[in-house]
Amino acid sequence: MTFKEQVAADIDNVFLNFDEFGEYHDIEGKQVLMIIDNDKLAELKMSQKEKSQILELVEADLLLYARTADLPKSLEPGNLINFDGKVMIIRYSNAAMGITELAIAQNKMY
Repeated sequence: MTFKEQVAADIDNVFLNFDEFGEYHDIEGKQVLMIIDNDKLAELKMSQKEKSQILELVEADLLLYARTADLPKSLEPGNLINFDGKVMIIRYSNAAMGITELAIAQNKMY
């Protein structure tokens, strides 16, 4: 098994293992297995004064991880995305090794 194949297997069997960590949420009308890590998001918010953090992450309401292939192609910051029936704003998106880290915020209209 190549390294790339091993990483893909780890994504399916370890990191996004539904029985252990994952849960399904609706993204743009599609059920997507993901991990929501609001503990990490809270940690980033608390540490902003001590460290230089990405502002978009700190302004987010949810930080999630999902298979890149399961998510919509256009995840540019500022775009809108439907998450569990709510329109959210993408604050941050980073894809690496088949996993996308996505920070989204409620679409607050004033």
